[in-house]
Amino acid sequence: MLITDDGQLAHRLLSPVRHVDKTYYAVVTGRVTENDIGLFAQGFRVDDELTAMPAVLRIIEDGSFGEVPLPDAVDGQECTQVSVTIREGKFHQIKRMFAAVGKEVLYLKRLSMGPLQLDTALKPGQFRELTKEEIAALREH
Repeated sequence: MLITDDGQLAHRLLSPVRHVDKTYYAVVTGRVTENDIGLFAQGFRVDDELTAMPAVLRIIEDGSFGEVPLPDAVDGQECTQVSVTIREGKFHQIKRMFAAVGKEVLYLKRLSMGPLQLDTALKPGQFRELTKEEIAALREH
């Protein structure tokens, strides 16, 4: 989460029409397939209100996000860890995209927005001020 009183900066980062890359870590029910990866890569009609632009969907197999207690299965369905990079950020977009391919998002965490990476030293509920360099990078992006 980014808290700012700079309305112009917030609009430039969050507006779906600005196409700022946002990368998320997610745990979803079911097995993510090459077909899912291809569908996300080309962009697709998600529902009556959303046609998603192309996104990068990657399966995470190395356990690099092991700090999250993950179920191996939910209701008999295996779970898959993924990263997803979108360029829009519409209302519940990640959840809606996975629902459209028959999967449910169990856990979702934003890892980056534009040039800004989540500070991995922060624990849930903690915060810190951005550095001058981070603010400049966001404004330049």
